[in-house]
Amino acid sequence: MKSAGFWTIALLLLASIAGSIGCSEESRYNVLSFFFVGVPKPGQKYEWQPVKRQALRPPPPVPTATPTIVAEVFVPRQEHGRDWLAQLLPKLPKDKSGKPDWVQALNKKLISPKPGTSPKAKDQAPFNLNVDLVPKGMPAMKVVFSHKYHTQWLGCPNCHPALFKMKKGADDIKMAQLYAGKSCGVCHGKVAFAVPTGCARCHKSMGGGK
Repeated sequence: MKSAGFWTIALLLLASIAGSIGCSEESRYNVLSFFFVGVPKPGQKYEWQPVKRQALRPPPPVPTATPTIVAEVFVPRQEHGRDWLAQLLPKLPKDKSGKPDWVQALNKKLISPKPGTSPKAKDQAPFNLNVDLVPKGMPAMKVVFSHKYHTQWLGCPNCHPALFKMKKGADDIKMAQLYAGKSCGVCHGKVAFAVPTGCARCHKSMGGGK
């Protein structure tokens, strides 16, 4: 019954269209242009053209990826109209990877770091203490942390207790944290030596030094 009703309506619609088309040229144009694209207007000669399939609506705009803004880690200051860092770097000793060896530069008194970024940071004497950091199940990857070298750069409050607890083994230090800019990665990879080329400087089993 439903299909019979559909065909009845369809036949009535076709009959009404046929009746309208037979009335006048303008009526035929109004009806045909409603259902079809490219129907010639009354009095206009039709010229056959190849059919070009195209969307009736313009395609939606293709979203563009938002550019990632990469912040510069070490931006040199301008003092007296000169780039002091660009002038200093060539004079510093280099490590095996060709990067500045900050420890040697410090020992040769080529640089004189401040105890911290805070204006209230106070100078303190270097603290000569080594701490063995041994990853679980990986004794060959032991790291000997030198407080002497680090406290020549910074005062103790820069690391304790915000980054590291004042107890050996209290912090579960992992390389994933370092690469994420946490733990040791707060400095290393930013203002200290680069992480990908500096592995041997911490893991002595890899033939590194300090």
